[in-house]
Amino acid sequence: MIGMFVGKFLPPHKGHINAIKKASKLCSKLFVVVGGDEKRNKELCDEAKIPFIDLKTKAEWIRNELKGIENIEIVEFNEEGIPTMPFGWKEWSKRLKDLLGEKIDVIYGSERSYEQEYKKYFPESKYVLQDEFRKEIHISSTQIRKNVKKYYDYICDSAKPFFDKFFASQSDAK
Repeated sequence: MIGMFVGKFLPPHKGHINAIKKASKLCSKLFVVVGGDEKRNKELCDEAKIPFIDLKTKAEWIRNELKGIENIEIVEFNEEGIPTMPFGWKEWSKRLKDLLGEKIDVIYGSERSYEQEYKKYFPESKYVLQDEFRKEIHISSTQIRKNVKKYYDYICDSAKPFFDKFFASQSDAK
């Protein structure tokens, strides 16, 4: 069974890694799609008053967190030029299918609001909700961006040096 887990991972956190590891145990192959439109990512980072985190960096952090899990393939998915969700589903889905080049049997996610769109644009795939209410690890990237210091412990270990450097530069500036 071929699975897919898609995320913006801005920043990647322990909830992402927990969900990915669980999904990987149910698949012969799991694509972990690290997505993003660099312009939109920059806007989100600016809003959060954190340094810009590019697609390549996010993907590298995820690779480091999941190294050694043989059936996982990390894929960088550049979403530039696609209308911002929820308007870009058609273009987004086509570009993602073209990039992966394989039939996806199951899509894992934690957002019920995506279910209908996945059913529409990936009709051959089953959508499986994972920890929709974040009871296992109660965090989201949005929460982290709103208060990085408060939620620092939830950030993936591979991303922490980036934030440590950022915090150090803030205290140096004072």
